[in-house]
Amino acid sequence: MTRRRMAAVVLAVLACFGIAWRAARSVAASENAEEEVLKADEVRNDALQKGDVAALEHIYSDDVVYANATGALLTKQQHLADLKARTLHFISFKHEDVKATVHGDTGLVTGISKSEVEYKGSILKSNRRFLNVFSKRDGRWLCVGHFETNISDKE
Repeated sequence: MTRRRMAAVVLAVLACFGIAWRAARSVAASENAEEEVLKADEVRNDALQKGDVAALEHIYSDDVVYANATGALLTKQQHLADLKARTLHFISFKHEDVKATVHGDTGLVTGISKSEVEYKGSILKSNRRFLNVFSKRDGRWLCVGHFETNISDKE
């Protein structure tokens, strides 16, 4: 084998190792980001259950888009005011089939909420599919969107 061929083979092998290393690093980073988003969602859920408005102030972005199961589209201030006034109160809180997906600096959390909620005097017991959207800003995950819709008990 000539020196040129040998150099080409060595470079090709090094390139393959470099590509494999970068791919492995990317998968690890993705898994870590998914864990971070799930943790941010857990912190949000804990604050909601406790009615911890101060914590939610830091979890929600100022321009959060919040659509609840009644179809109401709320601003951050309206949503937090409902919690402060206890016109939104969680009687029980249970999420199932929770999954996270991350696309760059955007994280999506989906699942089914089987929580019992009192909202403006009405008790909501139906199962709801939810989507929480997080955006990584200044090194932390902020909730920028929340959407939920009622689903049948069979799902």
